[in-house]
Amino acid sequence: MGKFLEFLGGAIAIGTLLLVLMTLVPARDVDSLLAILPWAFPAIASGLLLVAFGAMLDQLAAIRAAAERQTEIFEQLLERRTPPKKE
Repeated sequence: MGKFLEFLGGAIAIGTLLLVLMTLVPARDVDSLLAILPWAFPAIASGLLLVAFGAMLDQLAAIRAAAERQTEIFEQLLERRTPPKKE
């Protein structure tokens, strides 16, 4: 899921940048730039947010896998421990 969100967010951000460039190439004036900013900026920002959220999901999955592995190692250590001597 994380990789898909990263891909989708990157596609949205790059696609929006391409649309902005295609809009600005014929007319390189400030009026064209100001006309496309209301839809271009939120689209690029949401694409980047999707990339960040996807990366966060990947990190959370890695943390969960590491925690499960640490639990298994801890259980093995407890099993190998010698029982305390009774006096």
